[in-house]
Amino acid sequence: MTNQRILIVEDRISIRTLVTDYLVQQGYEVSQAQNGIEALKQCYTGTYDCVLLDLMMPQMDGMTFLRELRQISTVPVIVMSAKLEEFDKIEALNAGADEYITKPVGMREVVARIQAIIRRVNNMPARGHSAPQNQINILSFDEQRRIVFLNNKTVPLTNTEYKIITHMLKNIGKIITRQEFGQILYGSDAIKIDRSIDMHIKNIRHKIEPDIENPIYIMTVYGVGYRMNTTIVQ
Repeated sequence: MTNQRILIVEDRISIRTLVTDYLVQQGYEVSQAQNGIEALKQCYTGTYDCVLLDLMMPQMDGMTFLRELRQISTVPVIVMSAKLEEFDKIEALNAGADEYITKPVGMREVVARIQAIIRRVNNMPARGHSAPQNQINILSFDEQRRIVFLNNKTVPLTNTEYKIITHMLKNIGKIITRQEFGQILYGSDAIKIDRSIDMHIKNIRHKIEPDIENPIYIMTVYGVGYRMNTTIVQ
């Protein structure tokens, strides 16, 4: 099992089903959306490792969705389209797509591209090498010692605060819902967690933010949750 989540955005149910079935067989968790509006809602409330995106869809087409998505997320996007013109490819890449595949395409190639782009985005070290410390600009964390650093100085965190901030640092730019935080912290027993999560975030901000009223690290996505600001990534 890969434990990696893929969102398929495609208006044709036959293609969605075909791609979904194959990816599930390969161990991926797959969600579906039939247009850009549905996909955007799912990206607000869920987190994904990669998005497979068609361009020609009703209600909100793929290009519009892509531009809207890039306002809230840096999740990798692979466009899968029957449009063959160079102009279409350039427009999609400039709008924020990471890859552009022309249909028809074999599923083995799709999986290979998904794996390659996730490796690249996660900046996985080459085989035989290790990277014990993960660094995001001046915020960093050492998983072995369970320590978070700010400007190379230890940040005094509770165990709960450590779990929250490291989860966000591992998911730069992704929106983390309060429900997701609750599952991480409390498991299936998570109830009435909204206020608790907000208090933990407030405490973390007091420890890392230069200005609590104008945070630069942990950004609030009103009505949904929080995300780690992508602009702090080197």
